[in-house]
Amino acid sequence: MPSWEQFLKRIEVKQKDGEAEVWQNNRWLNRDNVPLPAHRRLWGFWTYTGLWVLTSMNVSGLSQGASLLGLGLTVGEAMAVVVVGQILIPCLMLSTATIGAYWHISFPMWNRVVWGMIAAYFPLVNRIILSITWNATQGWFGAQCLKVFLGSMFPSIYRMKNTLPASTYMDNADFMCFALFTLLCIPLILIPPERIRIPVMMGAGMAFVASSCLFIWSLARAHGAGPLLTTEGLSFVGVPRATGSAKAWAFLYGISTQAGSLCAGILNQSDYSRFAGRPRQTFMAIGIVAPICGILTCFIGITLASVAGQFYPKQGLIWTVYILLRTIQENGGPGARAAVFFCGFAFTCSQLGINLTGNLYSGGVDLTSIWPKYLNIRRGAYFTLAVSVAMCPWYLLFGSSAFLSVMGGYGVFLGPITGIMVFDYFFVHKRKIKLTNLYECSPASIYYYHKGVNWRAPVAWVCAVAPVLPGFIAHVGKNINVPDGVTKLYYLCYPFAFTTAGVVYLALCTIFPVAGVGEVDEYDVFGTFGPAESAPEGTTPIEKEQATVEVVPVNDRATFVV
Repeated sequence: MPSWEQFLKRIEVKQKDGEAEVWQNNRWLNRDNVPLPAHRRLWGFWTYTGLWVLTSMNVSGLSQGASLLGLGLTVGEAMAVVVVGQILIPCLMLSTATIGAYWHISFPMWNRVVWGMIAAYFPLVNRIILSITWNATQGWFGAQCLKVFLGSMFPSIYRMKNTLPASTYMDNADFMCFALFTLLCIPLILIPPERIRIPVMMGAGMAFVASSCLFIWSLARAHGAGPLLTTEGLSFVGVPRATGSAKAWAFLYGISTQAGSLCAGILNQSDYSRFAGRPRQTFMAIGIVAPICGILTCFIGITLASVAGQFYPKQGLIWTVYILLRTIQENGGPGARAAVFFCGFAFTCSQLGINLTGNLYSGGVDLTSIWPKYLNIRRGAYFTLAVSVAMCPWYLLFGSSAFLSVMGGYGVFLGPITGIMVFDYFFVHKRKIKLTNLYECSPASIYYYHKGVNWRAPVAWVCAVAPVLPGFIAHVGKNINVPDGVTKLYYLCYPFAFTTAGVVYLALCTIFPVAGVGEVDEYDVFGTFGPAESAPEGTTPIEKEQATVEVVPVNDRATFVV
């Protein structure tokens, strides 16, 4: 029988032939959490474009307009909120993408700079919880899209005999489709993140075409955008129109919730930007593609719901695309089934793409830094998938409204983490990172601070969370009464917490300066900054991959192309 030590040795993450000796696994390092070398940075502008189309044009994205109309805003007012939010969110994402684009490190490594080698586990665990939770919920949405796709070919799936109790909030067909969707995720995880370009672009293309076709169909059928876009639209929804100060607070709350809904993606944007061949490729996608997709998707979603409400009034207001597709099939002929077949397939692929890139890879990256010797991105992604299934998303979505309220308001906790990271990088460490010290947990590392903890970060986090926590508790508890001022402060939770945490952290670092500010490595130990990074415009990914990466002084990056 093999000994325990032999078993652990056998399951260690194996390095690839030819990798530098310094990359050999230890407690803090493996090939997936070191600064990404040039031959693995294969994402270009179109890859990031596909990623943002996937992030926007999915089940959740097409439904987000409902929350804004539910605040008592008209469609015009809601779209104004969306435009402001889609200007704010890219600004936040650009600030968190910078370190990955220039230093090629992931979100967990960035937190070692800010929180210290040991305390960095706190933001890391928060992000892992979100990856698992959103993978579960998005997986359920994907299963519903898959059910619609199969139902377009085999309508009997909707009449499948159900043997499950009502307390499960699903039937046998739902469970079968969820199991199939989960199984589809398993082979996709085998694709390394740097090689995901083609699947992402294919999924994005299908989602864009399907959303556009549904949008054109709705306008043509209703000869307009339906009743929601008229002055009587809010009465159609059954929500009183907000006026005066209530409207102003609804505007602010709508902007804050948009940022809060994407708080996880804002937080770990460096996980994606580090794969960029050149920094401007990800910056252009964030600054141009992301806001256009966000605004367009919200308007398409509201229009689809508006037209559906006009033609299928017995169904109530339909905000979810897979319910709309099923309704179209039930009320249409063979042509409708063909359209539902294509759209169901497209949105299933879209959900697979967003789950893979937004949740499974993110969970894998974070878990890699929890236990680098035994976990890489692939193993971490499989762990994320397994735990998300164990969370029983069918119960979370239908039987636990308090849990969803907690997840929806999680920006209260992630906003301060993001603010501290951004203020530290730009104003405290002056955009300089000593990469080798990120993988040494000892007093010799400038990021060890005091026993692995930079006390300034947790203090700033508490100062930002404490004022909005009562409003968050009232939001989750529903029956808990708090003063009106506390509620309104919660309406601003993300921008308030982000700014407060950053300012407090900067003040603490000014009063109690951190050591090692401005230090960088004398040499490029990890082979991160080589010829492939400074290759001329037009160099293909294959040529970049084949370029020889030399060990050069970090301060000699004169040919670095922005």
